[in-house]
Amino acid sequence: MPDRQEHQQEVCGFLQKHFSSHDWSFSPPQGTGIESYFAEGNGKNYFVKVGVQVDRYLAMAELDLTPPVLVFGQLDNGLSIIIQPFILGRTPSRLDYRNQLSEVAGLSRKMHNHPRITDVLPAVPSNLCKDAGLLALNRLRQKWEHYKAHVPMVADFVDSSLEHLAQQVNTFSDEGLVASHGDICNANWLFTSDGKIYILDFESMSIDDPALDMGALLWWYYPPELRQRFLEIAGYPYDEEFKFRMRIRMAMHCLNITLPREGSFDSFDPNTYPEALNDFRAILNGEENPQGYAA
Repeated sequence: MPDRQEHQQEVCGFLQKHFSSHDWSFSPPQGTGIESYFAEGNGKNYFVKVGVQVDRYLAMAELDLTPPVLVFGQLDNGLSIIIQPFILGRTPSRLDYRNQLSEVAGLSRKMHNHPRITDVLPAVPSNLCKDAGLLALNRLRQKWEHYKAHVPMVADFVDSSLEHLAQQVNTFSDEGLVASHGDICNANWLFTSDGKIYILDFESMSIDDPALDMGALLWWYYPPELRQRFLEIAGYPYDEEFKFRMRIRMAMHCLNITLPREGSFDSFDPNTYPEALNDFRAILNGEENPQGYAA
């Protein structure tokens, strides 16, 4: 297994250099993303991330969309590092999302459209949603090929589904790409104890179809009767084209998140993989979130 605390000694040295305390304690957060720590020193608590795209965090922090970046730089081995304050809060429930619908939609709109964020993301050669979808689908296919042989019981189903999705993406006709988060699940939102809402973790950000983020937020957390209102605030139409793109991009996303992320500590269990495809199967069939929207 890879070591989630591989660079803890270097992190400790970085903290000692930039803060007065020389006595630090560390604990890993939940999750399997990139190397990160909760750090405590001199009676204060911090959150540390290693190997991130620093400019994305700085841009989001400047717009108050994520917690402030107190210090950033590089470890002795060249890996980037950022230090943020530890902020008391919670991962939002579906009820939280419904109660804060206007705020979540507004923050999504700000992230998608602010030039400060767009400017720090790699440029793309086309503004067409079809081209963005095909690029994402190609990356998904390449990722799937690494694991396909380990799950022969579902390989034909996934292969045929990818062919179907390719046909659907080729029918996309709209344009207008944005600064998409790319992994906007509730684990990447923080509802703080003092009422603020932050977005977290920008490793998957890119210039992409807004239907990717909107499809994920709406299908996972908002029942159909709230979706038009959400999209109106977020700045998108609730028309058949956008609804179609949301469903197709969400299907692709549901498959993507069943496969380990590059540079993460995700694992892959062939024995449980067919069950991991439940959301993928559901949205392909035009169904709503199997977990419902009550929680």
